[in-house]
Amino acid sequence: MKKDPKISVIMSVYNGLPLGPQPKTKTASSAYLKEAVESILNQTYRNFEFIIVDDASRDKSWDYLKSLKDRRIKLIRNKKNLGLAASLNIALRQAQGDYVARMDADDISLPNRFEEQIYFLQKNPTIDLCGTWVDLIDEKGKIIGEKKFPTDPKKLKRSITWYTPIVHPTYMAKSRVYKNLNGYRTTFDFAEDYDFLSRAKNKFHMSNIPRKLLLWRFQDNRRSRSSMQKMDKIDLKIKLDSLKRDGLTITGILAAAKKFTMVYFLPFTLKLRIARLLKIA
Repeated sequence: MKKDPKISVIMSVYNGLPLGPQPKTKTASSAYLKEAVESILNQTYRNFEFIIVDDASRDKSWDYLKSLKDRRIKLIRNKKNLGLAASLNIALRQAQGDYVARMDADDISLPNRFEEQIYFLQKNPTIDLCGTWVDLIDEKGKIIGEKKFPTDPKKLKRSITWYTPIVHPTYMAKSRVYKNLNGYRTTFDFAEDYDFLSRAKNKFHMSNIPRKLLLWRFQDNRRSRSSMQKMDKIDLKIKLDSLKRDGLTITGILAAAKKFTMVYFLPFTLKLRIARLLKIA
């Protein structure tokens, strides 16, 4: 167990800065990139590398990233837009840390996030991946809710059958977890984190730290909202894939049936309303 293990922080950004004057309706990640980057650079835990992949942004994101003068930052620029899962895999191939931590370009990590997660993982060596609780913020940074997912590894494992119980930008995992699972599967982009947990649940132990260490940005027009129908279908595909891989179970069948009903029989406007209420609740 190292005294100060190295963390590889991986983040992808696409159009993280406005092209001109700030529009009234912001696009996903718009104007929040600087806040996200600074929240990582200002962590109380200092031993990390920050691998940022610009996914062929068409705005000023790349210019901003190149202006950063921190030696811990490693920049990669995609020639064409590849999507989140593929971009994160590119970052993972460059990662040299003992642990891998996630970050999104429109969220804010609290200053002690890494310190708390490293302490937790070293104090609990049987845990391979941990997330944290989060405060939910709106586009102006106002807290509008919170998310407190299961902390007990057994309960968390059971919940994966139904939903994603760890907030993706709070992930911190032993590097071997990502290596064993070969990173993210690009065929499940838009729900790559759920697929990752579904494949990890029978191989690794996971938990959540019962402290809110990230401000999770809620946007009605963010990636997971504007593409909800596609995301729901991918979610169903993940559940069916899990049944095929891990075997048939009553809870697995019920979870897949519930998602099938939501995808093909529930009106989209109602799904959107339910999803927004569940997100904020």
